[in-house]
Amino acid sequence: MKKRLSCRAMGINCGFEVRDESEDEIMTVIADHAVRVHKLDFTEALRQKARDLIRFEGE
Repeated sequence: MKKRLSCRAMGINCGFEVRDESEDEIMTVIADHAVRVHKLDFTEALRQKARDLIRFEGE
């Protein structure tokens, strides 16, 4: 079952969203986006916040 994570869920005003069945792939894509587009330092705390916000599609 697919899962999703968006910048908005993380409190960032951005329409970017990633969907995948793999949480590891979601984390890779969102981390790359956060660093490239938002110039964020994707710290361990931010990584944990992102992982906690991953939801199944439809939730």
